[in-house]
Amino acid sequence: MTVSASSASLPASHQAVLKQASRGVLPIGELFQAAQELVARGAPQEASALYRLWLDKTRSPLSYAVCFNLAVTLGDQRDEAGAEQAYRQAIALNPNFVEARLNLGSLLERLGRPDESLDVWRAILREVQPDIATQPALHQQTLNNLGRLLEIRKLLPEAEQMLRRSLELNPQQPNVITHWVHLRQKLCEWPVYAGLPNLGPDELKRSTSALAMLSASPDPAEQLAAARRFIDEKVKSNVAPLTDGTGYPHKRMRIGYLSSDFCSHAVSILTAELYELHDRSRVEVYAFSWSREDGSPLRARVVGAMDHYIRIDAMTDEEAAHCIRRHEIDLLVDLHGLTLGARPGILAYRPAPVQATWLGFPGPTAIPGVDYVIADPFVLPPELEPYFTEKPLHMPHTFQINDRQRAIGATPTKAANGLPEDQFIFCSFNNNYKFTPDVFSAWMRILQRVPDSVLWMVADTEETRANLLREAESRGVARERLLFAGRVAPADYLARFQLADLFLDTAPFNAGTTASDALWAGLPVLTCAGRTFSARMAGSLLHAMGLPELVTHELHDYEERAVALAGNRAELAALRQRLLATRASSPLFDTPRFVRDLEDLYASVIPRPAGVPLQDEAAPGAVPAPENMPVQHAGMLRMLRNGLHSVAEIGNGVLAQAYRSANPQARYTSVSLAAPDTPWSSEVLAADAEQLDDAAWRQLGATQFWVFPDTLERLRDPWTMLRNLRRHATGPVEVVACVSNAQNWALQSCLASGNLQYQDNGLLNRANLHWFTRSTLALMLRECGFNVVDMNTVTLHAPPEAMLTAIRQMAIASGADPELAVQDALPYQYLVRAVAA
Repeated sequence: MTVSASSASLPASHQAVLKQASRGVLPIGELFQAAQELVARGAPQEASALYRLWLDKTRSPLSYAVCFNLAVTLGDQRDEAGAEQAYRQAIALNPNFVEARLNLGSLLERLGRPDESLDVWRAILREVQPDIATQPALHQQTLNNLGRLLEIRKLLPEAEQMLRRSLELNPQQPNVITHWVHLRQKLCEWPVYAGLPNLGPDELKRSTSALAMLSASPDPAEQLAAARRFIDEKVKSNVAPLTDGTGYPHKRMRIGYLSSDFCSHAVSILTAELYELHDRSRVEVYAFSWSREDGSPLRARVVGAMDHYIRIDAMTDEEAAHCIRRHEIDLLVDLHGLTLGARPGILAYRPAPVQATWLGFPGPTAIPGVDYVIADPFVLPPELEPYFTEKPLHMPHTFQINDRQRAIGATPTKAANGLPEDQFIFCSFNNNYKFTPDVFSAWMRILQRVPDSVLWMVADTEETRANLLREAESRGVARERLLFAGRVAPADYLARFQLADLFLDTAPFNAGTTASDALWAGLPVLTCAGRTFSARMAGSLLHAMGLPELVTHELHDYEERAVALAGNRAELAALRQRLLATRASSPLFDTPRFVRDLEDLYASVIPRPAGVPLQDEAAPGAVPAPENMPVQHAGMLRMLRNGLHSVAEIGNGVLAQAYRSANPQARYTSVSLAAPDTPWSSEVLAADAEQLDDAAWRQLGATQFWVFPDTLERLRDPWTMLRNLRRHATGPVEVVACVSNAQNWALQSCLASGNLQYQDNGLLNRANLHWFTRSTLALMLRECGFNVVDMNTVTLHAPPEAMLTAIRQMAIASGADPELAVQDALPYQYLVRAVAA
């Protein structure tokens, strides 16, 4: 805000104004008008100088107003220090000048000094005379400023109080209602839609944010309506699109990720490994970011994994959209949705021919220009599609990716966490705004029916904790049975799940990242799936984990299942053991497989100009395979790349000729006890690869790639071999291997018929000492300190349909995913590339 000029006519010239000001006789109205004219002419520095001259030469009771206008002018010039000084001078001259206090607080907030901002605004309520209540508009603005910043600073009770007072002054403030409702959810102030005499539940619900509605309503129609209200009010939807949908002639997909959460945030916790595992032969990865620089290792990892990291925080939505368009992004993936800090206006310009939303917001966004939502058949079934403005892109197993590199700390003691040693521990580490009275009542009934049990939670504030304890007592449960966990480091947070017996999910807003956290740490999750995307997230994860029996669909069944599991420790222990045994191989945590499926999904919707392939057959820089080379060895060769200085093959040099034909300067070492005659190998070690001495390891320590063509399963102890080559490596090291699939349908047929006869070649090669499936191969590499970054398959013969039916039936009988069992039975061999962590 600025103080207005009077209607007096401007002086004939600036020089005349300066003369009057220098003599201290320039009327204040003419000062304001002259200064505003200078600003309009593009001379704000001269306007600031004029204000300063006037203040230096003039004594007036209105000097505070001149200081205020000087501060506004300096702020527009980015002279924040000068603006702060001028605002403080205005307040010193007139302590009751509310406008100066409001502007000073806003300036301090922009300068990253929010606590000082709060002090300035709180002082308005405390010090201004006459009482600020006599100025309703300024009183309301002060309360709203305080409520907004207090919420950001996580001072939730005071924020709720300030916004309540504002709504009591003026109930017709939809944006204030939006924040007040969500604050009550966070504080567990139930019923949420109560407490204001002039606003009923229907009016409050009409102003509920799209995010808050995920907890507030189980109705998909209400969730869509909330999203549409936000878009109608906040987003310009009638802008001209920047692309026409025809696509670009790129050899690789250019995928852009749009987010302000490339930092220590749940979205990055889930997606960090995605950016690392993207196949650079298919994908070029862009980040368009307005993320905070939080200095976290996670942020450094995410930024480092991007091919292009482009900051757009200083750009307008239109400028950011044009920036994205200039980079010719094939598919723009919005990771924000309608959560705090979202910029849906960028997507409205359609800077990419195809745009999708994913992960950030588990519900319909109604954002104009967004074509798809990445989902799966469980989380977004056909009956839910009419309530989405986006078309579903279904992943085969689950919509949610996970990072396998999250470390789990040492298991703490129960005593250190204030937990009883001899009681059943239910836990729910979901955000408090996901708690609802209905689910909380179910939890209290569960505690009543399981006498020797406690419920372990987190609470955002002491007031939230007090409210939950009060609600428990009102439902007949002693407050001592509710326990609260404090905040700890990520590895310790994951370790803490191991102390609980069963995770109780929330509804209708399920756990997402938190459910993955619990399952990754080995804790079973019980959920109640509903009719909305947000109410089906944990169910999707549990199906992908192979634990569908932990998915209920009615709150009564959820309660009964929790009580039954608490009373049957053997069943719960078996569930936990199954979870731990299959965790690494499950689709939920098979991140390389997820990335491949996601890239296939991307490729299926990206438009291409006629005659332009999506990518080259081999990766850029990959070594071409000779026409007569076996398909599995050709696939391994494509996993290598030109320009390596050293490759070691455990075998007879089967890839040596092809690799050194393209890279004659490379050192290619063959390691084989048979001392093969391999003229294309630059070196041959006639040695048992598992008995190499220190001298041999020193010779091989700089090797960049180790190649195992059908030889890894023939080693006596491949685990030790992998650990040794990683331990002796003097630099980055990768492994490429071709390994037979012990789950292949033909081998299963041999086992079922008893016709298990070893042969000179094939799956039952008598030289093989070990059998590996897809999951156990990945598990071995992980146990030995390698991250799988690529896994392809070699398929020779299709099985008869009767065999596939039998495999499905056997999977169902053993509690496994029948379609996954079929998929894993098809490959004859796996080609895998892994990088030492």
